[in-house]
Amino acid sequence: MDIHEISPDEERRRRIMDFIMAAGQTLLENGAEVFRVEQTMEIMARSFHLREFHVYVLTNGIFASAGTAEISEVRNVPQRTTHLGRVAAVNELSREIAAGGITLDEAESRLVLAQRIPFPKDWVQLVSGMCGAFSFAMIFGGTLRSGLAAAVAGLLASGYLLLCDKHDLPGGFQKITTASLITLVCILCCSLLHASSSHAIIGSLMILTPGIAFTMGIRDFVHGDYLSGTIRMIDALLIAASIAIGTGIVLSLYTLITGVTVA
Repeated sequence: MDIHEISPDEERRRRIMDFIMAAGQTLLENGAEVFRVEQTMEIMARSFHLREFHVYVLTNGIFASAGTAEISEVRNVPQRTTHLGRVAAVNELSREIAAGGITLDEAESRLVLAQRIPFPKDWVQLVSGMCGAFSFAMIFGGTLRSGLAAAVAGLLASGYLLLCDKHDLPGGFQKITTASLITLVCILCCSLLHASSSHAIIGSLMILTPGIAFTMGIRDFVHGDYLSGTIRMIDALLIAASIAIGTGIVLSLYTLITGVTVA
């Protein structure tokens, strides 16, 4: 059956609705902006001739209806991560649907493939964390020794985060404990290398900073999605607070135990 069938029957309308909701959920839970999710879902609905389609997207939920509200769905999206490969795949799929070169069956199969695009392998994430921490430490004015200490901390922090993800530990706990781990490792490594630990700590902590959440919050504000923007900004502030708490705990304990202020 052609995707441009002007008057799809009820069963097909529900199937189209399920597909559009699944596509929107895939975008939202992998880091797409709220306005992009709404726009993509509306494009798919028009392409499939799903009439009277209305959608409202928040950072953790999707509300949509079609017809005279005869079809309505709500999707809760409690888990959000960042996988721009999946976002790009769904966007490409929506463009092909709008061009009329793909059927509903093919679209559903392509969406499943997009949802299964894997994250980078563990070793890639470990190397990325190590190189990122080293680079940030050098950017902030650290010496080569500080950069090496940051690289060790970045490597261990990335491995710890992978371990936390496998055990589904709460995000706040992950950020606090990871920041504590980074601070402790940087202090110990810099003590062995006779280097200042401040640049190493700052550089390593940069791999935890909520840059994407903060940027997305600003973009949501710009597009008038004030509620979603507020939610993202709160997420960013909570992550920043967790990083500060974890770092502060280790620095305070180190100063209390040794009587030496970290510099």
